[in-house]
Parts: sequence; C-alpha cells; structure tokens
Amino acid sequence: MKKIILTVAAVFVLSFANAQIKTDAGTFTKPSAGSLQFELSFSPNIAGAASSMFSLPNFYGSSIPGIRARKFVSETKAMRYTGNVSVANSGEEDADTAFTVALGVGVENHMKGAERLSTYWGYEGNIGFQSTAGPSLANPDADGKSTNLGLSAQLFTGFDYYIMPNIYLGCEINYGVAILNKKPDGGDGVTSFEVQPNVLPSFRLGWRF
Repeated sequence: MKKIILTVAAVFVLSFANAQIKTDAGTFTKPSAGSLQFELSFSPNIAGAASSMFSLPNFYGSSIPGIRARKFVSETKAMRYTGNVSVANSGEEDADTAFTVALGVGVENHMKGAERLSTYWGYEGNIGFQSTAGPSLANPDADGKSTNLGLSAQLFTGFDYYIMPNIYLGCEINYGVAILNKKPDGGDGVTSFEVQPNVLPSFRLGWRF
C-alpha cells in the first residue's frame, strides 16, 4: 500500500512539473481545456517605413485580414476562428460603401513539444465576401467597383514559443486550395483557382487569457 501511495504521489509531482515551467520571467503553463487566446501577425520594420509593423492574420488565398481566436477544448486540441466584419465610406458625395464579411474555422492538434514550445498541425476552411468601393477623390488609383467571393481550405503546421508566461511568438506554413470569383460592376465575373504551399510572411504574436 505504501508503494502504491508513493507511486501515485510521484506521478502527480512529475505531471505538475511538466505542466509548469518556472523561470525568472515567471511560471509557464501550456494551454489546457478552456484556455482562450488571441493573436495578430507582425513583421520587423527594418526599413523604418512609416507603415505599422503590425497586421492581422490574412485569410488563405486572399488579402482579407481577420482577427483570430483559439479556444482549447483539451490540452491537445483547439478550435481556431478567424473573422472580419468591416464597413468603410469616404464620406464623399455619391461615394460607394465598401464592406467585407469573412469567417474561417479550423482545428489544431497540439503535440507534446518541449517546455515553452508547442507544436501543432491542423486543417481550416474559409469563406469571404467583399464589395469594393472603386475609385474616388480620396483614392483615385483604386480599381473599379467589384464584388468578390472567396472559398479556401488548407492543411497547416506551426509552433508557438512562449516568451512570457501568457505571451507567445509563432510561425506557420500551410498547403491549400483557394477559389476566388471577382465580378466588376456591370461586367462578367472571373473565377481564379490556385493550389499551392504558403509560408506566412510574418510571425504571429498571441496572448492567453
């Protein structure tokens, strides 16, 4: 009986030690069931350009950005959601209103990794609808007004590395298919199709609640 108690105690201690990593920066715990994370993408602004170094994750096969959230249903599986609802109008007389609606849903399967490192693979599907405003006095170089409908699906793999207890950096590569139908105002629609690998051109910065 004593050996059984000692064995159970040893397993408990080892499991707790593997879940928490204590350093000078704090205690690192990998996500567990119920963990919620948000993330954005960023690229180092080496050239010192005026534009911001931060951006939002893009939907695969399109330039539509979105806000991404992860919800862990267990220590090894997470649902990921990417969404965008935006409306823009320049305020000029007779100006068109541009709007975008997009949604992506995927599943991540997280592997054991090592200490602060969490590796994963998964699959995702996206759908997006976008109506562009066309040229205006504020943006005379814009393309003509059009409506765009996009569908995509992808397989991906990536990693998260926790630099602080609840903040991580990461990178991801994917391979997928994307279909985009672009219809100019008053014209015929054109459907484009692509199947290719893709390496996200920026790192990911995320935080956990």
